[in-house]
Amino acid sequence: MTTVWLGNRKAVEVTRKSDGSAERRPLKGKRCTTVSPPEGQPIGDTFTAITGAGGLWPYHSDAPAPAWVASTDPALAQLLASHYGCELRDPEA
Repeated sequence: MTTVWLGNRKAVEVTRKSDGSAERRPLKGKRCTTVSPPEGQPIGDTFTAITGAGGLWPYHSDAPAPAWVASTDPALAQLLASHYGCELRDPEA
């Protein structure tokens, strides 16, 4: 099973107002956003699900990029780190 960890320095909590609109509330402190894509999902689909305009990263963070990336899939970790221009970390660290 693939797991991705994204260092999130501007994490947000998204809630829905009674009118259905989204409200973003900043969360304090350094956070780690964890992504567990479905088993067997192609690397390209996982990359797009994280980085796309409506993807996981922009949904969970107000930062333009993670502070760092780690993953149990080294190719995906490298792809994400290159895309975001951030530190690549060892998932065991």
